Amino acid sequence: MRTNSLETDLLIIGGGTAGLPAAIEASAAGSRVVLVEQTERIGGTLHVSAAQMSGAGSKLQRQRGIEDSPQAHFEDVMRISRGTAHEALVRKATALGGGTIDWLMAHGFDMAPECPAILHFHEAYQLPRTYWGRDGGRSVLSVLRTLFDKEQKAGRIDLRLGTEATALARDGAGVRGARLTEHGTGRQFDVQAKATVIATGGYGGNARRFAAWHDGLPLYSAALPTTSGRGIDLGLAAGGRLAHGQHHLPTFAGIVDQMGQPWIHWDLLPQLTPQIRPPWEIYVGRNGERFVQEDIDSVDARERALSAIPDLTFFAVFDDRIWREAPALLPGWPDDKQAAAWSHHGAFFAADTLAGLAESTGIDAGGLRQTVATYNESVAGNRTDPLNRRHLPLPIAEPPFRAIMMHGMVLKTAAGLAVNEALQVLDNADEPIPGLFAVGEAIGGGALSGNAFVGGMSVTPALALGRWLGQTLGLQFVADNRDML
Repeated sequence: MRTNSLETDLLIIGGGTAGLPAAIEASAAGSRVVLVEQTERIGGTLHVSAAQMSGAGSKLQRQRGIEDSPQAHFEDVMRISRGTAHEALVRKATALGGGTIDWLMAHGFDMAPECPAILHFHEAYQLPRTYWGRDGGRSVLSVLRTLFDKEQKAGRIDLRLGTEATALARDGAGVRGARLTEHGTGRQFDVQAKATVIATGGYGGNARRFAAWHDGLPLYSAALPTTSGRGIDLGLAAGGRLAHGQHHLPTFAGIVDQMGQPWIHWDLLPQLTPQIRPPWEIYVGRNGERFVQEDIDSVDARERALSAIPDLTFFAVFDDRIWREAPALLPGWPDDKQAAAWSHHGAFFAADTLAGLAESTGIDAGGLRQTVATYNESVAGNRTDPLNRRHLPLPIAEPPFRAIMMHGMVLKTAAGLAVNEALQVLDNADEPIPGLFAVGEAIGGGALSGNAFVGGMSVTPALALGRWLGQTLGLQFVADNRDML
């Protein structure tokens, strides 16, 4: 098969949260860009994510009298991550965060009116510096698409949809582009580029790779199935090294859409944040024992307790009265979907006795019986709750007894290509590979959050560092071209 050739200044692999702003800024600087996206549309996870962002010193904060600074943001990230995040990258991302929010607003971003805010879905910041759009990630994508279309019409961006980078071109001097393959036709292109950026996201859609990089853990994922980790593989094959995999922490928690499959829908997550909905249920492992104080304020504490359970699986256990009277545990589920789940979904269980519930779920019957009895004594005021739970509204006593199976899940993946502060991919000797860069989740969620979940430290750094990298490389190429004239 004939292989065609292309030449460009910058090759960007991945048209999502990091790749799009990199392409926009490089083009705006006057450089030529080839952008490769394996799917048939740009935007990546912005189509499905809530896209919570964080930034200090934004105009919105100042308008609302919130005194904040990049230094305070940096210190908060390092506090929440217990010092495990990549310090230089965090400092760079937090320095750019507030300006990134202002940039979005200047281009028509549809900000939710309650922003900036303090959120408790992740461990909370000390100041309100979290933002999101009225339409989640699609609000971010709306801004990026408008700016991208403008640069594409200017003729400096060559967009290749439905196209995959199958190998990087490396010689003794470094990476010099990549081979591309069109999915529909099988046609191949060799792209010669002065620099190549891997912006392909993580591997939250690849159970095999997830298990290999995380000691055999099962994958339960709210990521897109297309997040295969292929871009990380390309960087490793070119001599890069893997980093930050030790920082994996499960998100607390989700219900699979279909038994036997790993997929969890973001919009259908149970409401397990006690600051929003104090728990009426108890959480037990397969041994029938509670493993965490259900109403503890720290989501980090809940996530770490869950990470100690071998298969990241637990059950929310309650009774029929709690199901009727408690605030909605499944606020995103329509009534008909909930009713159908109790009849047909393999993660929903109901039985007339605790023994029957244990049998249907596989929970240890003796452990469940003792746990419920002890909990009910605490509700009655006859003893202190063993886990110091404070919210004890009702005993678990009225049949049918109910349980919903839940799992620690993946929102972002921890491992990725090791990079330096300039986002150059590093080899096993920690030396930069010339011509090869990475940004976004391809550098690993653990780079900017460490062994924790830090609010807004996925989407905002992807946008901010993508913009910075595109602008930096774009201006460099323009200057080099001038020098050659």
